[in-house]
Amino acid sequence: MTVEDECAVCGEELGHIRADDIPPYFTIMIVGHIVVPAVMWSEQAWSPSLWTHVAIWPALTLALTLAFLPFIKGGVLGVLWALKMFEDEKRYPVAK
Repeated sequence: MTVEDECAVCGEELGHIRADDIPPYFTIMIVGHIVVPAVMWSEQAWSPSLWTHVAIWPALTLALTLAFLPFIKGGVLGVLWALKMFEDEKRYPVAK
């Protein structure tokens, strides 16, 4: 998942903005706060077998992670752009 070099509408340069580890961290926090209570609730309500848990929860976790990550990354990049937190990278580029 890469950032477009420039905005298709206004032409603003976006390729230099780096989100680094913030989107995965937020995604883990959000998905964890959805999945863990659901696991606990289902265990208390129905007490399903271990194989049921193994079949459902990893698949749900993966699906939620893949669904949320692009939107969270876009939100983080938007906040970084709005707060101009990337200005130092223009003056002091990261060595590649």
